[in-house]
Amino acid sequence: MKNSLILSFLICISAGARAQENNQIVHGRIVSMTNGTEEQIPGAKIKWKKDTHMAVSKVDGTFEIEVSGLPDTLFIKAVGYQVLAFEVRDSKIDYTINLTAGQMLSGVEVVAEDVNKSIDLLDPFNIEKIGQDELRKAACCNLSESFETNASVDVNMTDAISGAKKIQMLGLDGIYTQIQYENLPMVRGLSSSYGLNSTPGTWIESIQITKGTGSVVNGYESMAGLINLELKQPDKGEAFYVNFYANKFSRMELNIHGAHKLNDKWSTMTFAHASNYFVETDVNKDGFRDYPIGYAGALLHRWNYAGKNYETKFGIRANYANQVGGQLGYNPSDASSGLYQGIFKTEHVELFSKQGIFIKGRPQGSLGLINQLEYHHMNNQFGNNTYEGTQKKYYFNSIYNDILGNTNHSYKTGLSFVYDNYAQTYNDSDFFKTEIVPGAFFEYTYNQLDKFILVAGVRGDYHNMYGELFSPRLHIKWNISPKNALRISTGRGYRIPNPYADNVSYMASSRQWIVSPNFRPEDAISSGITFTQKFLTRSEVSTISVDYFYTHFNNQLVVDMDYAPSQLYIYSTSARAFSHSLQVELMVKPAKGLELRAAYKYYDVRSTYHGAQHQMAFVPKFRALFNAGYTTRNKKWSFDATGNWVGKKRLPSTAANPVAYQRPLISERYWIVNSQITYRYKKFSFYVGGENLLNVIQKNAIIGADDPFGAFFDATQMWAPVTGYNIYVGFHLAIKQKQEK
Repeated sequence: MKNSLILSFLICISAGARAQENNQIVHGRIVSMTNGTEEQIPGAKIKWKKDTHMAVSKVDGTFEIEVSGLPDTLFIKAVGYQVLAFEVRDSKIDYTINLTAGQMLSGVEVVAEDVNKSIDLLDPFNIEKIGQDELRKAACCNLSESFETNASVDVNMTDAISGAKKIQMLGLDGIYTQIQYENLPMVRGLSSSYGLNSTPGTWIESIQITKGTGSVVNGYESMAGLINLELKQPDKGEAFYVNFYANKFSRMELNIHGAHKLNDKWSTMTFAHASNYFVETDVNKDGFRDYPIGYAGALLHRWNYAGKNYETKFGIRANYANQVGGQLGYNPSDASSGLYQGIFKTEHVELFSKQGIFIKGRPQGSLGLINQLEYHHMNNQFGNNTYEGTQKKYYFNSIYNDILGNTNHSYKTGLSFVYDNYAQTYNDSDFFKTEIVPGAFFEYTYNQLDKFILVAGVRGDYHNMYGELFSPRLHIKWNISPKNALRISTGRGYRIPNPYADNVSYMASSRQWIVSPNFRPEDAISSGITFTQKFLTRSEVSTISVDYFYTHFNNQLVVDMDYAPSQLYIYSTSARAFSHSLQVELMVKPAKGLELRAAYKYYDVRSTYHGAQHQMAFVPKFRALFNAGYTTRNKKWSFDATGNWVGKKRLPSTAANPVAYQRPLISERYWIVNSQITYRYKKFSFYVGGENLLNVIQKNAIIGADDPFGAFFDATQMWAPVTGYNIYVGFHLAIKQKQEK
């Protein structure tokens, strides 16, 4: 393998020496817009005024054409359309060129179209993009609620006390998925338990989901996948935006943000969020609040600067939460009430900056610098169990990007540094640690006109507590035809576990924690193959995709709930642990405005506990999703319905408990059905929706609810909703910025 990489590198250098240094590739699409309907134009002939290179647009209207130097003028000619002359000055823009039949165009229109959900056939990574239209299909109050119509990410409640949610990808817990915003770490360390609740959905422009190991540029931690959020940008965001939400559980939310473009270089934007549960509810009649009451708030203020050879983004992000759960009637001011308390306080603040420097004399050369300084504090109480933690972090990543000879060969390289200081207390025990991790990476990309792309990367990190971490990764994409893509990926990932912060929800029980002090970094190799095929249905683009991933753990931190229902064992093991994940998804558009989607998933996730292999608890072997959305031709009304079918799950054994506190070893199958109707009027949109409309409720979800301070109390055996159906209403007000002509 080493010799092969060296040989490939030498071939790249040799090819680059023969090529012209300034060769660039211009990408785009040739379309025709008629009465608001876009039609791709295949077979359009494209040539330069000065350069000799020519191209022909593909079946889907896309094209790519090489040029030795810019600026230059493109001539586009297609049967039935007038010849268009269009000046190109920047090869980094993906152009959409609009031809109109029967008349001469005076210019070209570059159109950025928001799509509900898409997979780019040209990207070497299998990135699933969720746009704003898809996010608006549900109330989308925060990030944990942004995946209700998505098949790749599963969302589950963690316990019956805190109301927190966690995700799963490839059947693996969310701690194995990197979650970032604009390539900055977001949910990591102490924020892994409640971080999904801290980002309002209305702040998000789009979400990119990558399964398996991603690029080495983003670090060594990606094992199950990567979720990256693109937030709304100051130069394009709404000048003024308001969102209000309320539901039957007395939850209310208010989101306000506004952007302002000061001039052609500077722009700024401010986001504010506030939410509250005002009244305690107990739908399942177990004597405990369905959701903690109390408030949460978040703030983000950011600045953008875009110059000729330099650009920067910087700002501050903060959130605060103070919520109280537990038994009905509990009041923190009455310490003598004898009621079970759930107290959840979070304080988070961070400063971030990103700089981009374009290298003079290197048209494709650029340097990116990312800095993040973060403080996170949380204080939780579950009955008699108290957890308090503080994390202080500094993150730095530098990325240099350039080509080797021509754009067929490019590379990224850089240095990274992470400083993490943890101070944690659980009951009467203290835990302190400081992690210092410098790292370096190199990633080479071979691109044969976007039809075949190979990305080979390697990174090395040195952890002050665990030594060297070596992460090689390989991604290959091949377009067998212009309408499909076959991708293969493999790579190694690591994760430094935080036994207490990663498993806060398990504190909602009377289990005795037995944590081995000799744990090691979790180490896994994830390999996958994906195939995506696009086809036309009544001139609309439909998609079918199939993916399979296998993740093998060389070392895993096991959370063993099966050995005894009164104990929780946490320890490292190199015994066999793996995940098989298979997903098939079909999306069709049988008529204008109508979109139908169906997905089926199979999981086989196993770990070895105390010498015996077990199916992972709370992970169903089978899941399915069905979604139907319809938008009227005038765009005023939208209707959406989603059904999630969840198969049986293995549950931890409670056989050693008294009969009254025992539970089955297998859960029931169930459906979760959600629906929403949206009406748009000028700058307003109004929505009403329902969640869990079949009123699915897990019976006796809390073990020992009648004796919450007893030896058998356990509120972590969650496999289905406990709150029944939900009805919500809300509105959006959006006033756009005035765009310069």
